[in-house]
Amino acid sequence: MPELFYFNEMKRHILFSLLLIVATSLTSCNNDTKQIEKTAYGYLNATGNYLTEEARPFASPETQKTLDFLKDVLIPLTDTSYIAANTPAEITIDSINLTNEDSAVVFYTKVTPLKTLEAQITVVKFDGKWLVDIPLDIPEDTTSNQTFTVPAAPSIIKQ
Repeated sequence: MPELFYFNEMKRHILFSLLLIVATSLTSCNNDTKQIEKTAYGYLNATGNYLTEEARPFASPETQKTLDFLKDVLIPLTDTSYIAANTPAEITIDSINLTNEDSAVVFYTKVTPLKTLEAQITVVKFDGKWLVDIPLDIPEDTTSNQTFTVPAAPSIIKQ
């Protein structure tokens, strides 16, 4: 009889341990999802309203280079009346797809007075913190005699 009691007690400990592991992993996953949503929303809300400096805390180091390009090159070329007409932007996070423990795809909707856009961005864990990762695709060995074509509607470029 004592062996049977010991066996049942051991099963209870194993079951409790498994339950604790499952509960902990669900809480961790939920925390990650909340942090991913906060990061994506902060970045998208800032960039959607042309506020590149406010987006920086939510951006990976590579994405910060993209923000610099937006701030220094694209936004100065954009007609200010277009920016005024295209704000404010309202961002809705539609869903989050965790691709692994360090990466997620965030699907969102951006609504402005001029258009509605459904798109996605990637959020990655960088040094333990979730950050938007949108690397700029321009070669680092750029020289002043190279030109780049930036796709944009002609009506938004300053004349």
